[in-house]
Amino acid sequence: MGTDEEGTLARLKELQHALIEPSIANHRGRVVKTTGDGLLVEFASVIEAVRCAVEIQRGMAERNAAAPCGSRIEFRIGINVGDVIIEGGDIFGDGVNVAARLEGLAEPGGICVSGRVQEDVDGKIDAAFVDMGEHKLKNIARPVRVFRLRLNSSKPKAHTGRQGAVYSALLLVLLLLLGGIWMGLRFQPSFFGTLSPGARPARMAELGAKPVLAVLPFVNQGGDAARGYFADGLTQDLISALGRFSTMTVMSWNAVAPYKAKPIGPYEISRALGVRYQVEGSVHQTSDRVRVTAQLVDRDGRVLWSARFDEAIVDVFALQDKITSQIAGALAIGMTEIEQRRVLAKPTDNLEAYDYVLRARPALQRPTRSNIAEARTLLRRAIELDPDYAAAYAALAETYLIGTAMGWAQSPVEFLNQAEGLASRALSLDASEVRARVVLGRIHIFHQRYEQAKAEMDRALATNPNDADGLAGHGNILMWLGQTDAAIEALEQAQRINPELNALDRNALGLAYYLKERYDAAVTQAQINLREVLGAHFSYALLAAAYAQQGRSEEAAGAAAALKRLDPMFDPQAFGSKLQNPSDLERLRDGLRKAGLYTPPSSAQR
Repeated sequence: MGTDEEGTLARLKELQHALIEPSIANHRGRVVKTTGDGLLVEFASVIEAVRCAVEIQRGMAERNAAAPCGSRIEFRIGINVGDVIIEGGDIFGDGVNVAARLEGLAEPGGICVSGRVQEDVDGKIDAAFVDMGEHKLKNIARPVRVFRLRLNSSKPKAHTGRQGAVYSALLLVLLLLLGGIWMGLRFQPSFFGTLSPGARPARMAELGAKPVLAVLPFVNQGGDAARGYFADGLTQDLISALGRFSTMTVMSWNAVAPYKAKPIGPYEISRALGVRYQVEGSVHQTSDRVRVTAQLVDRDGRVLWSARFDEAIVDVFALQDKITSQIAGALAIGMTEIEQRRVLAKPTDNLEAYDYVLRARPALQRPTRSNIAEARTLLRRAIELDPDYAAAYAALAETYLIGTAMGWAQSPVEFLNQAEGLASRALSLDASEVRARVVLGRIHIFHQRYEQAKAEMDRALATNPNDADGLAGHGNILMWLGQTDAAIEALEQAQRINPELNALDRNALGLAYYLKERYDAAVTQAQINLREVLGAHFSYALLAAAYAQQGRSEEAAGAAAALKRLDPMFDPQAFGSKLQNPSDLERLRDGLRKAGLYTPPSSAQR
């Protein structure tokens, strides 16, 4: 592909029409789906499936014999037999998953089968089996015995109708991989976000494609080889954690494990795996502490992001989880920012849906009225290009939510209805879209539907516990529910992952600090909002209340005057009224009263 995209694609189509499709049809197979450069095929007979695979590989060997080495197209095939779940023409289950893992174990031009396939077809086809032993396959509970087919040049034996009938009740999965390329197993939820073993994307730099990332095995620098399990475990946990982010695709552990302790440069790894970015790291473990360094590099070895973590050892596995969470969340934020810079540096024509979403993201992070309007235009264009793009609907919903919260909506009810409809549409397309869950949760807070809000935030964190938006949304609802300590913990964790919290989340953190009488911390959060976010005038209310509680009456009066000047429509009765704990609401209004912003209603007004 890298040398000759058009020629490769033309040869691939010719192979599909001249060899692959006829072979599948001749052996009574059904193409379930195509996935990038792969095929998922179901057969009623295990013997037919293996004969089809042998026919294809022998046909490819003949075609490749005269082709130059650099221009050959090769397949890997994995075959498994077992029960599957059929839904809407698609198939799911362990039978599919094992076949996918077997494909990853096959050599280019080769075929790998499970032990059950070998038992069923041994002696019935003209090919020998080589026992590769038992393998522990990812996401498969039991070890699987694997066999490799050793092909010879003779034709397979003729088969009888009786043999086909014997296996007619069996379902089997065959996967074909072109040149070792795989675009992700979208037919099984557990594979979302990761690529199968030894995989690589077809067009790493394709416009509009999500970035593909390889987390290389972290290096154990402690000098104690026995502690290498921690470095390997951290790498594998980080791969799993990053795989939950819908903004990137992550290579599997099996794909990167061969590069452990090998002196290979980023460029060579990038070419071999077809990745845009790589994560490198090291672990230095002493008797009582663990020091972890991590950095994100591009294919040329340029460091794009780096971090260092130094933690005391209490529970080594809990520590591993903590470090994984911090690295994964911070790295996901860094990746998004890097991708935004990459996209914004390109010409503005010929943009794909993914790029439009990336271009809209900065407006959501630092919103102004005009930025939000521009973001809506970009996101609607993304949806025009891809009407099934869940992330675009979620981001568009966010623009309406922000417009309501910042006071820019002519009709807040209409804006919230728009946001709710768009977020629901995103979730109907992809139930794992965390941003849509968070938007729905925040809408429920506006309507004081607190149990529904908490349920959405809980679902968001269940989908991805390292997502800064999900953590911040969770902290918001906890704060309104009166669980202030837990709210601060969640919001602080979100801020550690993403120091650029949006204005609403930073205000929630400041309000939580205020409710715990941590007035200096509340002042700091309010000041950041007012300094960095145009239109965050509501932060003057928190600033005035915190100053007043500290006895800084002159500064409190100045903040109150600024609020009245910039937002003449400010309603002190409504501000904070969603607080469910009466003592929290009283504490807030006490500060506002001392700052001259709140006057308790008279008995007649009540």
